[in-house]
Amino acid sequence: MKLTMLGTGNPVHPDSRNSGYEYGIDITIGDNVWIGGNACILPGVTVGDNVVIGAGSVVTKDIPDNVIAAGNPCRILRTITEEDRDFYYRDRRFDVDDYLVT
Repeated sequence: MKLTMLGTGNPVHPDSRNSGYEYGIDITIGDNVWIGGNACILPGVTVGDNVVIGAGSVVTKDIPDNVIAAGNPCRILRTITEEDRDFYYRDRRFDVDDYLVT
């Protein structure tokens, strides 16, 4: 799986960029976050706790806690709720009883 986190960059204006100046801005990833393959997270972004980022997403803005977000640019699709607990993929229910964490 490939994940790109781009915390560095260069100025936009050519004269400034030719000066050789580079910058670094923190990226913050919360707890229990799942980031799909080939996602790209840009400088200064904070991804909240319990978030799912879809594969191939380009995360340009902060993502709040407990949501599913995807796309280019990445946007919030929906909130993760208790109803999601019984499903392992979209509408597919778990077929075992020992997966739950209490």
